[in-house]
Amino acid sequence: MGDSYEISDASIRQRPVLQGLRSFPPLGCAASPSPAHQARLSLINSVAVFPPTPERAALYDISVRNLTYKVIVKHNKEIRERVLLNNVSARANHSELLAIAGPSGSSKTTFLDALAGQIKRKSLKGQILVNGKPMDPTFRRVSGYVTQDDAMYATLTTRETLMFSARLRLPGNTKLEEKKKRVESLIEMLGLNECADTYVGDEKMRGVSGGERRRVSIGVDLIHDPAVLFLDEPTSGLDSTSALQVMQILSQMAVKRNRTVLLTIHQPSYRILDTINKFLVLSRGNVIYNGGVMEMETYFSGLGYTMPENMSVVEYALDIIEECQDQPGGLARLADCQVKYQQTKEAVEFGPLGSPYNAPQTMDTFKPAFATSIFSEMWVLGYRCVLTTFRSKLLFLTRICLSIIAALIMGSLFFHSQYNYKGILQRAGFFNFALVTLIFSSNEALPIFLAERQIYIRESSRGAYRTLTFVIAQAVVMIPFQLIIALVFSSISYFMVGLVSNVWAFFTFVFVTFLTLCVANSFVAFVASMVPDENGGQTVILAVSAMYYLFSGFFVTRSGIPKYWIWLHYLSTFKYPYELLLENEYGHLRKVMWFFGVDSQTVLDNFDAGKVADHRWINYLAMASFVIGYRVLFYLSLRFNTKNVRK
Repeated sequence: MGDSYEISDASIRQRPVLQGLRSFPPLGCAASPSPAHQARLSLINSVAVFPPTPERAALYDISVRNLTYKVIVKHNKEIRERVLLNNVSARANHSELLAIAGPSGSSKTTFLDALAGQIKRKSLKGQILVNGKPMDPTFRRVSGYVTQDDAMYATLTTRETLMFSARLRLPGNTKLEEKKKRVESLIEMLGLNECADTYVGDEKMRGVSGGERRRVSIGVDLIHDPAVLFLDEPTSGLDSTSALQVMQILSQMAVKRNRTVLLTIHQPSYRILDTINKFLVLSRGNVIYNGGVMEMETYFSGLGYTMPENMSVVEYALDIIEECQDQPGGLARLADCQVKYQQTKEAVEFGPLGSPYNAPQTMDTFKPAFATSIFSEMWVLGYRCVLTTFRSKLLFLTRICLSIIAALIMGSLFFHSQYNYKGILQRAGFFNFALVTLIFSSNEALPIFLAERQIYIRESSRGAYRTLTFVIAQAVVMIPFQLIIALVFSSISYFMVGLVSNVWAFFTFVFVTFLTLCVANSFVAFVASMVPDENGGQTVILAVSAMYYLFSGFFVTRSGIPKYWIWLHYLSTFKYPYELLLENEYGHLRKVMWFFGVDSQTVLDNFDAGKVADHRWINYLAMASFVIGYRVLFYLSLRFNTKNVRK
């Protein structure tokens, strides 16, 4: 068997390009595309879908030479080095579709991530060249990456999802009507007419089908006509017909529009093989085959393997890999054979990878920035946030209902507090639990923020918009929403409890509750940008909020807190609104004698808040600082902690 692994240079030179291999059915057996699908394919060159632009005239060829990627893993308390990519060399040319195949755990997605810039360059060894030059950060903005998770807003329709992508990714000088035409043409091209006005949906919300959702996800990254398109399992979850149509569209884009398309695929059908120009077959990070589809059977036949009848050539290659993986040194022999084959083939046909001979004649001198202005991004992101917020029952209706119920319960519990000792306790208890309800109920926004984080990672990683505009737009949209909750809660509870009858005092109460909600919302957003999942986020939020509550000054006054814990008192998000509510109530009741000669100033002194009136604006400034501070931390976390780039 060892002799069968020898490949002579002469055999490479004389190997014919085979036609009609057993891996392909006779042409008459292939199902003809329907007239509707033929019309969709004809739209690929349509100006309505992809109008010509100077910055997109450049052609891109990607060359990879000896790419190696290693990670450190722990196994049984032992630290080991695991090789995910082992000296991978390949080429992806414009006007071609390169498919990356291999069994599970072959590092297909890892290789795609490396090319798409999703792995830190310093963690990779080897060369990644674009048009013969090292890849730079601007490459990510002229490329698209369709991941497997399909991160999109569930409460937006198909048309709205594509339209928002068009408004963010197409140049700002493109008229809105032109963007709408492109969206409609893309909907037609992807066969999404029937679900154009259906919500995208997710696991918790009924929406489009899995296949339609996959095509919408692809459309989001096709809308700006990327010069290079990366796709991770684009046929995953699709039926055979839908998978074929998606692959035909991608193949036609590559051929007719001179685009470079790279994708991972598991086991393509016979008809899908017709849409693929080249295959890169991996196993445990090693290259097992790299070349044309037509040459694959001949290559493995030269190694001593005979392909059975009625079997796909890719399935045949995967079976060979599975067989060799079970043999000592079998996989290494396959990899060594491929290295020798490629070295001989390059010397005969192409020359070295990444040489000037292989670089396309049309070079890209365009260095794109963001497609639109910062103000345009804020407007579009803000409008999208408004739609998703008011369509989300969890974030909108649930919070409103909870505020009404909490206000009724507390209003009835502390109903018509009197001007006596019991009234002092009732007012203090109401202020205390009102803040607890407002702050802890803000945790409901955590799942929404976590979902938005995934969408942000996908969109911002390809340069769709700035992190700053995302943070500002989200904060601004939350302002009226928080104000509505504050008004609803205050309008019910304030008068039921019987707080001071003063217009200015009432609106001060509303303003303090509004600021409290803003602080809580900003804190939840910051935590959501840091934690890996909802369970971790809930744990962090509850633990930190509980500590803030403990040191708020309600259980232990400021003068009674040990000096080594006083810093937590000043960091507490409960402290400042609690003192403001106390001053707002008792400051308007200066002449009231509560019991045995105890006036309002004495009550404030008892709560260790006697000088609150002198520091009122400091408290307001502290709350505003919390809102801004947590938003700044939110921005920094998104900017540097959630780049979705592997180390």
